[in-house]
Amino acid sequence: MHAPAHRTGTIQSGDVALFYRAFGPGNCSTSNTPLLILHGSNYFDSYDWIDVASKLAAERQVVVFDSRGSGLSDWSAHKDYSLDAVFSDIINVSAHFGWAQPAIMGHSVSGRLAIFFAAFFPEHISQLIVADTAMGKGNPGQYNVSVGNAPKVFETVEGAMAYLAEKENPPRFSLDKARAELALKPVDGGFVLTRDPDQKNTQSQAPGAPMPRFTNVDSWDALSKVACPTTFVRGKRSDRNKPEHYQRIALDFPHIRVETIDSRHDLAFEAPDELVAVVKRVFVDRAA
Repeated sequence: MHAPAHRTGTIQSGDVALFYRAFGPGNCSTSNTPLLILHGSNYFDSYDWIDVASKLAAERQVVVFDSRGSGLSDWSAHKDYSLDAVFSDIINVSAHFGWAQPAIMGHSVSGRLAIFFAAFFPEHISQLIVADTAMGKGNPGQYNVSVGNAPKVFETVEGAMAYLAEKENPPRFSLDKARAELALKPVDGGFVLTRDPDQKNTQSQAPGAPMPRFTNVDSWDALSKVACPTTFVRGKRSDRNKPEHYQRIALDFPHIRVETIDSRHDLAFEAPDELVAVVKRVFVDRAA
């Protein structure tokens, strides 16, 4: 499968090595604000952002990394998928590239993660772009102890594709066998997703680990604390596009920009050029 040229590597962050893809100049030769992209949690990883990141990197450095427990990043040895750990990952990736205040774009569940990060760590972000996220129930960061979950085993790659194709907003690997093969790994009896089945666990299982600092946070409350320029990008045909949420944004957060593109949930796959155009249009450059 051909992919635009980019650099890859790993960054140690706590108990995981994070796999990243870096696009654009590698020596900070541009003064434009860099962009860090956070992929969604449901069958997505950094691979799905190669096209969009490549196009945006014509003007700036762009990095997207596989979140802990997914893609080519490590599964957490301590099953720590708390907001505390995720926030540390974002800070460590930014520091690795020498970025003080990158812009951050989060897709799907990572849109809410990015909102929380902007609210709680304003010194580490210059601009927030929330890509097709739902603002209702099921916020990431709810305190949850769930370990020992068995991964779902698919007998064949085609079986995994058919299973995921039934979802309302199917991930792209349900349509593309080559992509599916990258999202699965062989085990006895078939294939499993390259995603830790304990990924919803937020309490580190390390001996004596404290309660996470950030638990049961609220998306709307966090959004009210975000001070940096903020844009919401919604898919016109996405099931995450909740009219009542955007009515509330218009009423309570009139300073937030809202852009709509003709897509379902997977904006980077179904409408990459529209998404790139929106990001370029709304980008606010400042010292990185």
